[in-house]
Amino acid sequence: MRILPLVYNYKNVEFPELIQQVHDCSCITHGHLRSQMACGIYISIAICLLQGLEVKKAYLQGIENIQQIYSQEKYAGEISRFRKVLGGEIETLPVTRIHAGGYVLDTLEASLWCLLTTNSFAEAVLKAVNLGEDTDTTGAVTGGLAGIYYGIENLPKEWIEVIARKDDIVNLANRLQTAIW
Repeated sequence: MRILPLVYNYKNVEFPELIQQVHDCSCITHGHLRSQMACGIYISIAICLLQGLEVKKAYLQGIENIQQIYSQEKYAGEISRFRKVLGGEIETLPVTRIHAGGYVLDTLEASLWCLLTTNSFAEAVLKAVNLGEDTDTTGAVTGGLAGIYYGIENLPKEWIEVIARKDDIVNLANRLQTAIW
């Protein structure tokens, strides 16, 4: 959840360096290589969304881009665990094959599935939280990608109006935007 702001560094560093930064950030609390890889895939797809690709194209391009890194020997023992995501067709899975229990692979799969099977920010996030289980994580991870794709202007106004300390958050976001752009 916390790694998404790193996507905005994609113009400043080479892709492998950015993915290493993502791995380093992940290691703060989730040091397993599998967690790092899930974060890398997530950011790779987020970059493609930020570049303006349609959702399905961003998903496919993101997984293609990350292959150059995750085809290295040190990832060989983990890559097969990502076959649902890296297969490029996660949106074709039935809901019974999607889990949202908080396990890193489940969260990544559920978030991508929700994004790829919906047509709006609200629909994607609601679908994510309605999967149950670890709703805050799945909703946040889905919402990050959906927010990039649909943009702030397409966030439900009624959701924004009730955010606690909204003005502080907007101020902080504006400062972050100024610092990175």
